[in-house]
Amino acid sequence: MVQTATKLKVAIYVRKSREGEGGAEETLLTQKETLLRLAEQKGYKNPDVFEEIDSSIKWNRPELAKMIAGIEAKKYDRILVSHIDRLGRDIGLLDDIKKLCIEHEVIIETPDNVIKFDDENQELLFGFSSVLSDFEYKRIRQRLNKGKYDAVAIKNRWIGSIPPLGYTWDKNIKQLLVNPEEKKIVRKMVELALLGYSSRQIADKINQLGYRSRKGIPFKTDRILKILQNRVYLGESKYESKRLKRTAIAKGTHEAIIAEEEFNQIQAQFKSRISKENLQSLGIKSPLNKLLVCGICKKVMTIQLNNKVRKTGRNYSFYQIRPCRHQIDLDTKCHNGGLAIYKVENAVLEALKLYKLELEQTLVSLLAEDTSDIENTLKSNLEGLETNLAKQERKAKRLLDLYLDEELDKDSYQKKKKALEDTISALKNEISLIQSKLDSMDASTQVDKVKGIIDMIENFEEMELEEQNATLKLIVSSIVFTKTADTNNEPVIDIKWREL
Repeated sequence: MVQTATKLKVAIYVRKSREGEGGAEETLLTQKETLLRLAEQKGYKNPDVFEEIDSSIKWNRPELAKMIAGIEAKKYDRILVSHIDRLGRDIGLLDDIKKLCIEHEVIIETPDNVIKFDDENQELLFGFSSVLSDFEYKRIRQRLNKGKYDAVAIKNRWIGSIPPLGYTWDKNIKQLLVNPEEKKIVRKMVELALLGYSSRQIADKINQLGYRSRKGIPFKTDRILKILQNRVYLGESKYESKRLKRTAIAKGTHEAIIAEEEFNQIQAQFKSRISKENLQSLGIKSPLNKLLVCGICKKVMTIQLNNKVRKTGRNYSFYQIRPCRHQIDLDTKCHNGGLAIYKVENAVLEALKLYKLELEQTLVSLLAEDTSDIENTLKSNLEGLETNLAKQERKAKRLLDLYLDEELDKDSYQKKKKALEDTISALKNEISLIQSKLDSMDASTQVDKVKGIIDMIENFEEMELEEQNATLKLIVSSIVFTKTADTNNEPVIDIKWREL
């Protein structure tokens, strides 16, 4: 028997999961030593050993793939494993391995069993082991998910793998701690966002100041957004388990770097961008860039260069608001007119001066610890937003009814549904922001904010174009422009100021 065994070519496969299920007895070394002893006892000479650390449900494990290639090349007669689940825990994967062994007449051996697939009972045993391995894997995943969920929900801990920029992980106390140097970068991003800078502008400014990521590379727009939209900076932790169909959220798990009001204001500003076009590709042509809205069709209006050149060859080109020609319906186009942009800029500048006077009156009240004017304005705006939200939600329900009654085709329904969902989402975010302001209303905080806005308005004309644009976006939600026959072709400008 030993002589026959020496002619057999054997493969030993050992695997340990990254998740470490099974404990110390399942380490690679233990598996390998056990199987080498088994090979020696059975007289198998010079077995090929394949070992790796990888997940039990992955099909494309490098070492497993090498062993399978050897089986397909008829190189092996035996596979030695400490247990069937070392090959895998996925039923589909194990079934493929079984078919491969049957095709090439390969026997699987463990310290406890010899599985010959031409024996019906042995094949049944392998199938039973496969089901148990799959079941055990699901149980392990369930335990891991439950453990992570409980870590957040009960133990009030952050459970991510890599600490976000601004934090380090203390493994002794199992908590995120603020990294002072990285915190400066995050706070600079927050500062710029609160000044109305877009994510692209923030990235440019941060990089100009010499800040870099942990890997030493410049910040990109998507990275800025990811940071400023991450609630971990509020001191929160979250774990969402699809397997458990539950979400755990814990507050106060670590020191916050961004205040709740700051976070809400930044989200509202990002979501209220009228156009999602790239500022860098368009170029900022005016302080009013991306703030102009058509008073007829309510769509964004474009600023363009009007290239006028006199016969003398002298250049008389200027920037203008392009006449709006958006399609209102199948038969109608918008008929809003255009205008040289400097005329609207001058009107906005005058409006800023008047707004500054209003803010100075508000400041007098705030210094007297009276926030009633601001609170009343916020409550009035909140009431209007909630009414509008209810209206939009009713529209969404009617739209669904039309679709279910087959009075609306699928493409039209999805297009209208998307527009309504965007509107509803924007309204909910604005409501959340105003409610947060009301909940945290504090005269001293408002004093600082109003003083800051007054200071920006006073210095507005000395600012660079980009800073003017960012400042206006901070205090203005939109500038509604109308110039039609109904207005005697005279421009009508309605500035929508943001709530303080």
